[in-house]
Amino acid sequence: MKKGLFYAILASVLWAIVNPFIKQGLSYDFTPMNFAGLRFTTVGIILFAYTWHKGMWQEIRQHSKLFLNLVLINMFMGYTAFYFGVDFVSGAISSIIMGMTPLINVLLAHLLASDDRLNAHKIISLIVSLIGLFLIIGMGSDGEPLDWKGITGIVLLLLSIIFQGYSAISVSEDKGKVNPIFLNAVQMFFGGLLIYMVGLGTEGYHSFIGKPSGFYISLGILVFISVFAFSFWFIALQSKGAKVSDINMCRLINPILGAVLSWVMLPDEYPTFSTVAGMIIIVSSLIIYFKGAEISQWLKNKTAKVS
Repeated sequence: MKKGLFYAILASVLWAIVNPFIKQGLSYDFTPMNFAGLRFTTVGIILFAYTWHKGMWQEIRQHSKLFLNLVLINMFMGYTAFYFGVDFVSGAISSIIMGMTPLINVLLAHLLASDDRLNAHKIISLIVSLIGLFLIIGMGSDGEPLDWKGITGIVLLLLSIIFQGYSAISVSEDKGKVNPIFLNAVQMFFGGLLIYMVGLGTEGYHSFIGKPSGFYISLGILVFISVFAFSFWFIALQSKGAKVSDINMCRLINPILGAVLSWVMLPDEYPTFSTVAGMIIIVSSLIIYFKGAEISQWLKNKTAKVS
């Protein structure tokens, strides 16, 4: 379990810095699906070069249900929704909304996983986190109410969490059956290629040749993150004794570090009362999740001493 948490924390730290670089890359006259497809296909090629082995096509056929789940639901549906969602809202708000990932996945794990059930502390944590989410949804990065585009962006980000949470449960349920790095190679290459092809049909072709250096820096950093973060994440999910809900709680790093980086890196983005308060409430909900039993016991002891 400790091994799983260690790799989950590494993946979460890397994912926390994703959103500002996606916003930066899209700012160079590039469209979401073209950019996502280019990024993930490149990652897939790199990982295939590392994990290429005899009999791998037979292995893909043998575990076709798992691979199709990752390619279609996790990559295509999840990241199509994610990239459009990030493009529709500010970098800080997208980072904080994605910070809801752990708590939404706790609910999914309760409904779908075989040995991962809700308890009183998890339920309280989920309710508290929703209060933080409602506070964030009400305001944009400038403190004004969100328009239809901003609301659509938040809905898409929430859908991406659900799609990817379902896929994470599938990976966790199939512990040890497929090498996690090879699993990442297949989902990245075929999922990225599918996203790119659909992007060509819906957004048209956008050349990635001759762009300013900032575009390639952003793309390179995102490729680096995907090569390692997803591999670390699959290792965490397949670790012995790991539960999807506990592993996902490590992603509390994302809303904090991601929002701060957005405020530092992106122009016209700065902290407001609503975003900071929402972030604090969400982090508080995660503390309740991990330390709920200890907090309850401390309160009982305190009450007993007073009486």
